[in-house]
Amino acid sequence: MTAAALLSSAPVHASNFTYNYVEARVPMNPGGIGAAASLRLHPNAYAIFEAESDFDDVWQLKGGLGFNAPLSPFADITGQIKLLSVKNDNYDKSLGRSGSELNLGVSGWVLPQIQAGGTVGVINLDKDFTHVSLFARFHASSAFSFGAEWRIKDVVDHGVMLSARYPF
Repeated sequence: MTAAALLSSAPVHASNFTYNYVEARVPMNPGGIGAAASLRLHPNAYAIFEAESDFDDVWQLKGGLGFNAPLSPFADITGQIKLLSVKNDNYDKSLGRSGSELNLGVSGWVLPQIQAGGTVGVINLDKDFTHVSLFARFHASSAFSFGAEWRIKDVVDHGVMLSARYPF
């Protein structure tokens, strides 16, 4: 009986990350303002919306669906598929350029109040862009967290984003 208990795998539970939130964002390179929201649709699926602008007729709008699955009691694997619109110096039509994004990521607790992770993926506009980002988030309380993301590769490379997240 002991051998059977050791060989059977215990269920892995969610990692206590919330996928219901609103977020204020400040892109640092280039400067601007942004917002994001996520709403859980199922225990392992959520809808996501992101918007960023530097007020100079430049924007990124993204919306889509994501999934999450526990890797361990302290980590999740995530994935997202999004439709997007990008307007910048390279895509300057009145409505920008439409495309899609597909990414996979990992998020985990590295300390009791600090979450860290990264994503890799592809963004398809008129050509494919590789997406690679790293992030860290300090959870000051259950009602507020502060984060920083470094977009190593993206439509705009080496962008840094600061954010304040409010779970609900």
